[in-house]
Amino acid sequence: MVRGHGTRVTRMGVDLDDAPKRPVTRKTLVRIIGLYRPYVRSLIFVAFLIVFGAALLVASPLLIRQIIDVAIPSGDRSQLIQLSSWMIGLALLGGVMSFGTSYLNARTGLTVMEDLRLAVYSHLQKLPFSFFTSTRTGDLQTRISSDVAGTQTLLTDTVSVLVGNSVNVTSAIVAMLIISWELSLVALVTIPLFTVAMVRVGKKRRELTRETQRTLSDLTARTGETLSVSGVMLSKTFGRETDQLDKFKNNSSDLTRITLKTVITGQRFSAVMQTFFNVTPAIIWLLGGIFITNARESVTLGDVVAFTAIQARMLFPLAGLFMRGIEISSSIALFDRIFEYLDIDPKIKDPAQPVAVDPARFRGDIEYRNVGFMYSEAEASKNRNGTRTKGYFTLQEIDFRVSSGALTALVGPSGAGKTSVGYLLARLYDVDSGAITIDGIDVKEMTQADLSRLIGVVSQDPFMFHASIKDNLQFGKPDATEEEMIEVTRAAQIYNLIDGLPERFDTVVGERGYRLSGGERQRLAIARVILANPRILLLDEATSSLDTLSERLIQQALTRLREGRTTIAIAHRLSTVIAAEQILVMDGGRIVDRGTNEELLERSSLYRQLYEEQFTAIPSLV
Repeated sequence: MVRGHGTRVTRMGVDLDDAPKRPVTRKTLVRIIGLYRPYVRSLIFVAFLIVFGAALLVASPLLIRQIIDVAIPSGDRSQLIQLSSWMIGLALLGGVMSFGTSYLNARTGLTVMEDLRLAVYSHLQKLPFSFFTSTRTGDLQTRISSDVAGTQTLLTDTVSVLVGNSVNVTSAIVAMLIISWELSLVALVTIPLFTVAMVRVGKKRRELTRETQRTLSDLTARTGETLSVSGVMLSKTFGRETDQLDKFKNNSSDLTRITLKTVITGQRFSAVMQTFFNVTPAIIWLLGGIFITNARESVTLGDVVAFTAIQARMLFPLAGLFMRGIEISSSIALFDRIFEYLDIDPKIKDPAQPVAVDPARFRGDIEYRNVGFMYSEAEASKNRNGTRTKGYFTLQEIDFRVSSGALTALVGPSGAGKTSVGYLLARLYDVDSGAITIDGIDVKEMTQADLSRLIGVVSQDPFMFHASIKDNLQFGKPDATEEEMIEVTRAAQIYNLIDGLPERFDTVVGERGYRLSGGERQRLAIARVILANPRILLLDEATSSLDTLSERLIQQALTRLREGRTTIAIAHRLSTVIAAEQILVMDGGRIVDRGTNEELLERSSLYRQLYEEQFTAIPSLV
């Protein structure tokens, strides 16, 4: 997959770079509306409050006109008190309804946002490993954090803005026309001035989002860890997708709570600004005064007062409607990007009627039956000339058996397909032809959670969370005791290091375990797998690129780990597998020879070449 300026990136048949350029589609709008389906009752109640509140806004200026034109000139004190009392009551009721509407609408919208975040994260957890090997982690973080966050305005208050502002503007215009059609025509000229004032208020409100952004940063950090290639492989091989989803849900709920507080604070600020922003434009007073002083009976002092009050209530929602139109256009583009990910088919799915699996009763006999596998176009392997292959089987006619408790090694030049063979067993990928069985049961007939309980994976570059040693170990067994952790770390040849640390198992290893050396991370990963106690081991070049001392310590740990377990070892250093019962020599996606170390040295020129390159060129490794 090649990226560049102006290049469209296609993944699994989805164009992921041109969403903002596409026109708004009816399908997208229907899906956005569908997000609100569980909250229809709340929206109906919010709409009722909005309409009722709009009526109150128009009623108050009309009462003012009645006071000025009737109650005061006639000296009717009783009517004056009655009308003033109505104004006070309507103002108090309007304030309560305004706050209640803002709260209910914000809570509904933010809950929809949380649902959307959880839906995207949960769906990404279900996607195959191939998706993550062809997708940058930053893209995933953007979709979940920035894109979903960018839809906040649309989700949280669009309903209230569209319904409320439309009702307010319509009712205000009708009332203004009833009072004076001449002043109504002039009032439209003041709209640009009011829009400028709204832009200035909007800049101040941005400060209220700082706390929300801080919490959003925490959420992005978690997604960066758990949805990286290494993190996803760890979750899948240990069957911890559900646990990761629960932790993500907790972070997401914190974000919802803090964002709700921020929105409500913003609404209070906006309500205060709106209360004091009802200043009648001077031009209306000027023209109204001219009409009155010229003894035009069509306009009274009460008309001018009521008109300016209604005008102030019209301009704010009218400007809001204009601004919301721009915000909706950009938000729709974000929804298109989010829906693209939700529409990707997970491909690797649990069977409708899975076979019941009890790891304690499995022997661990593995068989590959004429297995063929092809990478997707987006992640197609490079051939030896450096060009990408297309429509090409990476693996062909892979046939071999591994008896319970035995060690089988896969060796061969880089790009021969060794890692692909191993990952097919753990269903990080699915075979395109043939079958892989454990104790005679096709791995596709098991749930992915059950399969992860059977298979433990130690990769070349083990992933560590930015957490304590204890937390990283317990990823393999959440309820592990300290005694169990001591036992497995002794077996992995790393307990002495941990015991010498000031905080022992509570020591934080840092981002991706950067506070540990490569060999220490590898031994901690082995201890984690021992703690999970799988029946089958998949070792993916577990000692590659390590110094001699680290390799020796890891070899001792792996020896303990392999005891009583069926093991497939993907080997780069032949010194780690020369004692294997069966060595499979791979080249070009095929098994070209098999046998013991002594047998292959006699008859396999490729194996002998690999052997001599390592043991002859670097005698110190013998």
